[in-house]
Amino acid sequence: MSEKTPDDGTQDPYAQAGYPPPPAGSTPPPPAGPGQPPTYGQPQPPAYGEQPGYGQQPPAYPQPPAYGQPAPGQQPPAFDKQPGDQSYGGDQYSTGGYPPPGGAYPPPSAPPISAGQYGAAESPVPDGFRYGWQKFTQNLGPILLALVAYAAILIVASIVFFSVLVGTGATTDGDIGAAGVAGLGFGFVVFTLIILVLALLAQAGIIRGALAITHGRQVTVGDFFSFSRIGAVLVTVLLVGLASTIVSFTGVGPIIVSFFGQFALLFVIDKGLGPIEAIKASVQLAIRNFAPAILLFVFVYLATAAGAIVLLVGLLVAVPVSMIATAYVYRRLIGEQPAV
Repeated sequence: MSEKTPDDGTQDPYAQAGYPPPPAGSTPPPPAGPGQPPTYGQPQPPAYGEQPGYGQQPPAYPQPPAYGQPAPGQQPPAFDKQPGDQSYGGDQYSTGGYPPPGGAYPPPSAPPISAGQYGAAESPVPDGFRYGWQKFTQNLGPILLALVAYAAILIVASIVFFSVLVGTGATTDGDIGAAGVAGLGFGFVVFTLIILVLALLAQAGIIRGALAITHGRQVTVGDFFSFSRIGAVLVTVLLVGLASTIVSFTGVGPIIVSFFGQFALLFVIDKGLGPIEAIKASVQLAIRNFAPAILLFVFVYLATAAGAIVLLVGLLVAVPVSMIATAYVYRRLIGEQPAV
């Protein structure tokens, strides 16, 4: 009893052609005449002269490629590039394997990046002082009015203090005694504190106006008298001054403290940082940009000294120009572009 072969999806070409399988060692019968072509996926009957031996399966057709797979003999498309991709920026000719049409040229490639786009940028300090002078002349009215107002407040406070001092001396007939000395000493301390606070308010107001200019706004006198975050400003100045006092015995200590703290008030007013965070940010900015920071520090000192030579008139120009230049350099160093 013969065993039945399992149905594995393939058919014997002899049984398909209508012949029984030949016995072992016998000559196979000739192929049948033309008939119906086999359906897709079935093997072709063996051609004349190419008949397989008994038990040998005829060659099967290759399976068709799945959707999205390349046909046999073709290279698969590159990763993230589909065949025939003609999206914006893609080469619609090269993806299909065809050259561009006559007279057409492929789009130019991006130019190489030059070495000048890396490395240290040009120092912004000279540009900052040119910018400071330009913006000072463009906003001359509100800047001068604000500075004159601050100067008038300081002058009035000084007159009041010395009037009280002179009045106290006149009532004591030249013999003020220990109580009088203590009173004068206390009055002098109070007067000094008032002058310092007024000077800090003026400095903070000028910085606020300079930052507004670098934002591109047309400043008014009110911008120089906006006292928001004045507590943080006073604490920041107090901490910087305390550090300068501690290292004052070294001679150059206060200069070093002033150098590393020159951006602290700008961080307080512009970014809203607290006193400690603002001082840390100022120190880090000065360290990362040591060359332009020290150049700015020297330029501001020289400009202020030159303005002090001609007394009040020179300071009315040197102080606002230096503050605007400092705000310009500060913005450049933190990666922002000042308004033109």
